[in-house]
Amino acid sequence: EKCTPALEDLPYKGDTVVGSDVWIGQNVTVLPGARIGDGAIIGADSVVAGEIPPYAVAVGNPCRVRRRRFSDEVVERLLALRWWDWPPEKIFENLELLCDANVEKLLALGP
Repeated sequence: EKCTPALEDLPYKGDTVVGSDVWIGQNVTVLPGARIGDGAIIGADSVVAGEIPPYAVAVGNPCRVRRRRFSDEVVERLLALRWWDWPPEKIFENLELLCDANVEKLLALGP
Protein backbone atom coordinates (compact mmCIF):
# COMPACT_ATOMS: atom_id res chain seq x y z
CA GLU A 1 0.00 0.00 0.00
CA LYS A 2 1.36 3.42 -0.98
CA CYS A 3 1.45 6.12 1.64
CA THR A 4 2.25 9.78 1.05
CA PRO A 5 3.70 11.45 4.16
CA ALA A 6 2.11 14.61 5.51
CA LEU A 7 3.99 17.79 4.67
CA GLU A 8 4.83 18.43 8.34
CA ASP A 9 6.46 14.97 8.56
CA LEU A 10 9.01 15.79 5.85
CA PRO A 11 12.38 17.33 6.75
CA TYR A 12 12.71 21.01 5.87
CA LYS A 13 16.04 21.87 4.22
CA GLY A 14 15.33 25.53 3.53
CA ASP A 15 14.15 27.28 0.42
CA THR A 16 15.52 26.24 -2.95
CA VAL A 17 16.74 29.40 -4.67
CA VAL A 18 17.76 29.77 -8.31
CA GLY A 19 19.10 33.22 -9.15
CA SER A 20 18.60 35.26 -12.30
CA ASP A 21 20.56 34.73 -15.53
CA VAL A 22 21.28 31.09 -14.59
CA TRP A 23 21.88 28.40 -17.21
CA ILE A 24 21.00 24.85 -16.13
CA GLY A 25 22.02 21.96 -18.36
CA GLN A 26 20.02 18.90 -19.29
CA ASN A 27 19.08 16.33 -16.63
CA VAL A 28 20.22 18.45 -13.67
CA THR A 29 18.76 17.61 -10.27
CA VAL A 30 18.42 20.52 -7.84
CA LEU A 31 17.84 19.19 -4.34
CA PRO A 32 15.77 20.89 -1.64
CA GLY A 33 17.59 23.75 0.05
CA ALA A 34 20.08 24.28 -2.79
CA ARG A 35 21.05 27.86 -3.67
CA ILE A 36 22.30 28.78 -7.13
CA GLY A 37 23.68 32.31 -7.49
CA ASP A 38 22.92 34.77 -10.29
CA GLY A 39 24.69 34.07 -13.57
CA ALA A 40 25.83 30.57 -12.61
CA ILE A 41 26.17 27.76 -15.14
CA ILE A 42 25.26 24.23 -14.00
CA GLY A 43 26.57 21.48 -16.28
CA ALA A 44 24.41 18.66 -17.62
CA ASP A 45 23.67 15.66 -15.38
CA SER A 46 24.80 17.50 -12.23
CA VAL A 47 23.23 17.16 -8.78
CA VAL A 48 23.12 20.46 -6.89
CA ALA A 49 22.84 20.02 -3.13
CA GLY A 50 24.59 23.04 -1.63
CA GLU A 51 25.41 26.58 -2.62
CA ILE A 52 26.81 27.65 -5.99
CA PRO A 53 28.17 31.22 -5.96
CA PRO A 54 27.20 33.84 -8.55
CA TYR A 55 28.80 33.53 -12.00
CA ALA A 56 30.43 30.18 -11.23
CA VAL A 57 30.63 27.18 -13.55
CA ALA A 58 29.73 24.05 -11.59
CA VAL A 59 29.37 20.41 -12.62
CA GLY A 60 29.21 16.89 -11.26
CA ASN A 61 27.61 14.72 -8.63
CA PRO A 62 27.91 16.30 -6.19
CA CYS A 63 27.98 19.58 -8.08
CA ARG A 64 31.25 21.44 -7.48
CA VAL A 65 32.55 24.78 -8.74
CA ARG A 66 35.14 24.21 -11.46
CA ARG A 67 35.89 27.83 -12.27
CA ARG A 68 34.57 31.38 -12.09
CA ARG A 69 33.18 32.97 -15.25
CA PHE A 70 34.67 36.39 -14.46
CA SER A 71 36.96 38.11 -11.98
CA ASP A 72 35.57 39.08 -8.57
CA GLU A 73 35.48 42.73 -9.71
CA VAL A 74 33.44 41.95 -12.83
CA VAL A 75 31.05 39.71 -10.84
CA GLU A 76 30.51 42.54 -8.36
CA ARG A 77 29.75 44.95 -11.20
CA LEU A 78 27.36 42.50 -12.92
CA LEU A 79 25.49 41.92 -9.66
CA ALA A 80 25.16 45.69 -9.21
CA LEU A 81 23.95 46.12 -12.83
CA ARG A 82 21.06 43.64 -12.29
CA TRP A 83 20.07 43.80 -15.97
CA TRP A 84 17.32 41.20 -15.39
CA ASP A 85 15.41 43.82 -13.40
CA TRP A 86 15.43 46.31 -16.27
CA PRO A 87 12.12 47.12 -17.95
CA PRO A 88 11.52 45.04 -21.10
CA GLU A 89 12.10 48.05 -23.36
CA LYS A 90 15.62 48.57 -21.97
CA ILE A 91 16.42 44.86 -22.33
CA PHE A 92 15.31 44.87 -25.98
CA GLU A 93 17.25 48.08 -26.67
CA ASN A 94 20.41 46.46 -25.27
CA LEU A 95 19.90 42.90 -26.49
CA GLU A 96 23.04 43.02 -28.64
CA LEU A 97 25.15 43.99 -25.61
CA LEU A 98 23.50 41.34 -23.45
CA CYS A 99 24.44 38.67 -26.03
CA ASP A 100 27.97 39.97 -26.67
CA ALA A 101 30.88 37.91 -25.36
CA ASN A 102 32.62 41.14 -24.31
CA VAL A 103 30.98 41.81 -20.95
CA GLU A 104 32.86 45.11 -20.58
CA LYS A 105 30.59 46.64 -23.24
CA LEU A 106 27.57 45.79 -21.10
CA LEU A 107 29.21 47.03 -17.92
CA ALA A 108 29.93 50.36 -19.62
CA LEU A 109 26.19 51.08 -19.24
CA GLY A 110 26.75 51.31 -15.48
CA PRO A 111 24.37 50.32 -12.69
